[in-house]
Amino acid sequence: MFTRFTSMLHHAVEALAPNVSLQQEFMSHWKSVNQYFVDVIDHKMSVDQTPVPGHLKHMIQMLVREEAGGEAGVPGPCMEYLLKERILETLYTLARTDCPPGMKQLVLQLFIKLLSHVRQPLLPHIHVHRPVQRLVKMCGEVKASPAETDEIQFLLTLCSVVKQDPYLVNFFIEMPKPKTPDSSKSVMTNNDVIEICPRQSRFIIVDSLLRLMHSEDARVSVKACEGLMLISSLPEENAARHLLANTNFTSKLTSQLCSLYTALPKALYPADIEAVDAKWGLDIASSVDDRHSFPGKRSVISFLSWLDFCDQLIGVAHELVAKALALSIHERFLIALLEPAILQTSEVDAIMATAHLSRCLRLVSSPELITEFAFFILGHESEPEVFGVPSSHRLRQRLLERCDHISEEVCVATWKLFEILLNKPNDHIVRNLVLRNLVSRGYTSSVSLPASAISSPTREHRPLSSPCSLPSTPLTADKPCKSEAAPSGFPLSGETESQSRVKPASFSLDPDDLVTPKDKVTDVSSADGEFVSSDALRSRSSGSGTSPPVFPEQLKRTESNKVELSYSNGGGEGDRVLEKSLKQEDEKDAGIIGRYELLDIRQVVSIFLNILPKDAISSHHSADSGYDSYLRDAQHQFAVMSAWHRKFNWPQKPVSKQNSPDWPFYEGLFLQKLLDKLSTMLQQSYEVNLQVTCVASRLALVPHANIHEFLLNPQLPIRQGCRNLPTVLQKLASDIQARVRIIPDFQNKLLGVRHKLMGYSNNSIRRCKTKIAGFSSDDSSSLLAGVIVFEEFCKELAAIAFVKHHAETLQR
Repeated sequence: MFTRFTSMLHHAVEALAPNVSLQQEFMSHWKSVNQYFVDVIDHKMSVDQTPVPGHLKHMIQMLVREEAGGEAGVPGPCMEYLLKERILETLYTLARTDCPPGMKQLVLQLFIKLLSHVRQPLLPHIHVHRPVQRLVKMCGEVKASPAETDEIQFLLTLCSVVKQDPYLVNFFIEMPKPKTPDSSKSVMTNNDVIEICPRQSRFIIVDSLLRLMHSEDARVSVKACEGLMLISSLPEENAARHLLANTNFTSKLTSQLCSLYTALPKALYPADIEAVDAKWGLDIASSVDDRHSFPGKRSVISFLSWLDFCDQLIGVAHELVAKALALSIHERFLIALLEPAILQTSEVDAIMATAHLSRCLRLVSSPELITEFAFFILGHESEPEVFGVPSSHRLRQRLLERCDHISEEVCVATWKLFEILLNKPNDHIVRNLVLRNLVSRGYTSSVSLPASAISSPTREHRPLSSPCSLPSTPLTADKPCKSEAAPSGFPLSGETESQSRVKPASFSLDPDDLVTPKDKVTDVSSADGEFVSSDALRSRSSGSGTSPPVFPEQLKRTESNKVELSYSNGGGEGDRVLEKSLKQEDEKDAGIIGRYELLDIRQVVSIFLNILPKDAISSHHSADSGYDSYLRDAQHQFAVMSAWHRKFNWPQKPVSKQNSPDWPFYEGLFLQKLLDKLSTMLQQSYEVNLQVTCVASRLALVPHANIHEFLLNPQLPIRQGCRNLPTVLQKLASDIQARVRIIPDFQNKLLGVRHKLMGYSNNSIRRCKTKIAGFSSDDSSSLLAGVIVFEEFCKELAAIAFVKHHAETLQR
C-alpha cells in the first residue's frame, strides 16, 4: 500500500514539475551522487544499498539516448559535461578506494557499458583514456578478488575496441620519460634479430591480462587468454615490438607450458596419451572422461590444452610475435625438457618422451610452430647425405637409429613420430628426410625402358576382379569415404586440429570411366617356365652397370601403337580394367604424362595388384576388403595433401641435379631404414609392419615428382646396385612365393590368420589394420600376418598411383 502511494506521488510530482532538458537531468543525477558522498561519512553498507547505482545507471542511459538522437560523431551536451567535469576520473578515485564496498565493481561495469554502448570514439579524449589507463593498471593487482569477473570483462571490452581501431593500442603503451642509448632490447627469431623498444616502457593492458591469466577461476583465465590473443593479433608492428620488449609475454606462456609438462605423472601409457582429446577452452570434465579415465589424465588434458592455446595464438598473432613465441617454445620446452628425455638410455622413459613429442606434434597446426618442431627433430641440414657419415643433428640421428631398434615398442613409437611428421604441411620436413637425396636421380638408369618390355615380375597373375577391381560407383571429394580404419592412419575430415581447417581439392572419378576389359595379361616367366625375379632379370641384362632390367616381350600392340593388357583364363567374373579416360590419354601421349612420368597407368596398377603370388592371396575371402575402398580414401587423402603442398611450387616433372655421372647414389638414412624395414616384413611383428607401411603410404601421397617415381613407378629403369620401393616389393614377393612352397597348407593357415585379424567378424574392414586382442604372435602367425599386410599395402599403393595420375590428368 505504501509502495503504491509513493509511486503515485512520484508521478504526480513529475507531472506538475516543469520540463527539464536532458543535460539538466544528467547534471542532477551527478550532483545527487556527489551529495551522497558529502552527507555520508561512514561507508559500511554495500554500494548496492545506496542510491548511487541508480543515478549512474540513468546517466549512462542518457548518454546513449543523446547519441542516438544527435549527429553521428559529435558529442552532445551530456557528453561534454561528462568530459568537462572529469566525472570518469572521479569515478576511478572512488573505485580505487572501493568505498563504499562494491564501488570498484560498479565503476568497472559503468566503464564497460560506456565503452560498448557509446559508438563515438571516446578513448582519444584525455579525460577518458587517462582514467581508463589507471583502471587497467588496477586490474589483477589483488588475486582472487571479488571484482575479477568485472576486471576481465572490462579488459576484454577494451581489447575489442582496440581490435576495431588498432591505432588505439598506443594509449596503453606507457613510454618512459628519459631514453638512454643502451636501454634497447633485441629478440632473436631463427636467423633474424628483431630490434625492439626500450625496456622501461610498459604495455599495461598486456601486464594486467598476464596477471589474470593465472587466476584460479578457469573462466577468468580463459577470457584473459582471449584478450592476449586479440592484442597479439593486432596488425600494428609497434604494438608487436612493445609486446615482446616490454612484457613477459613469451616467457610467461612458455613457463606455463613447461610447468604443466613437468607436472605430468611419470607412469603413463603411450596409448593413453594418444587417446586424450584436448582443446583449449574446453578443459571441462565430463562423464565420458570419467569412463575412460586413468591416473594423471587431468594433468595431460591441462598440458595439451595449454599447448593448443599457444598454437592457436601463434596462428593468428603478428608475424614478429608468432616467431618469437615459437622460438621460445623451441628453446625452453623442446630443447630444455623434451630432448634430454628422448635421448636418455632408459627405454621406458625414452618411449614415454617420444609419445609426448608425437602427441604434441599431432596437436600443433600453426606454420611457425610446425617449423620449430621440424627444426628440433630434424635440424637445419639441407645438403645431400653421405653414406656412413652420421647427421650433425644428434636427435635426428638417434631417432633414425631407433627405427630398427631391438625393442619393438621403441621402434613403433619412433615410426609413429615420423608418420605424424610427414603429415605436416612443411617443405623442410620432406626435403630433409627424402628430397635432398632424391633430387640427384642417381637411382635411375640412363637407358630408357621400352613400353613393350614392362610387365609384372611375378609368375602367377590374377585378373582385376573383386576384391581388387576398380570401383563401380563414383568417388567424389564432396563425400569422403568413411571406413572403420584409415589405411595409413591418415586423418579424415574433422578428425584432427590442423587437417579439419583445410578444404580438399575437388576432383572425382566418373563411373563411366570404367569399362570391362577384353584383353588378357600373360604370365611373366622365363623360357623354361621358371619364375623370374627382379634380381634375375637384372642379371640377364646386357651387363652394363646402368642398363635397365630386360623383361620378356609379353605385351601386344594394336594397329594404333597402343598397349593392350591381357589376362589369363580363370580370372573370375566381373573383371574390370581401369578407365576410358586413360585410353584417351594414351591417344594423346603414350610417353611422359605430366608430373608422374608413367607410360601406362593401367600397367602400373596391374603390377602392384598382381605382384603377390596367387596362392598367397586371401582378401577374396573377406567382404569389402578390396581395391574400391582404397581408391576412395586415397582420393580424399591426396586432395588434402595437394592442398597443403600447393604453396611450395614443386616441379611438375622429376628434378635431376646430379653432380657427376659417377656420383654414388645414397637414398638417405630415412629411406634406407624404411626400405630395410619393408624388405624384412616377413620377419617382423604385426604391429611393426602396420606402422612401417603407414609411413610408406604417407610418403607415397606426397605430391612431388621425384618421390612419386621412386616409390610408385615400377616401370622406372633402376641403376645396378640401387633400389626403390617396387624392387623391394618384387624381392619380397619372390620370398613369399618360396615360403608358399615350403609351408604346408599355406593358404588355409593364411585364411585363419586373416579371420583372427578380422576378429571373426562379418563387418567389412579396409585393411586389417586393427589390432585384435588374442592374436597369437608365434613365428608362423607373424609371417602369415606379414603376407596379409603386404597384400593390403600393395593395394593401397595401386590406389595412390591411380588417384595421383587421375588428379594430374584433370589438372592438365
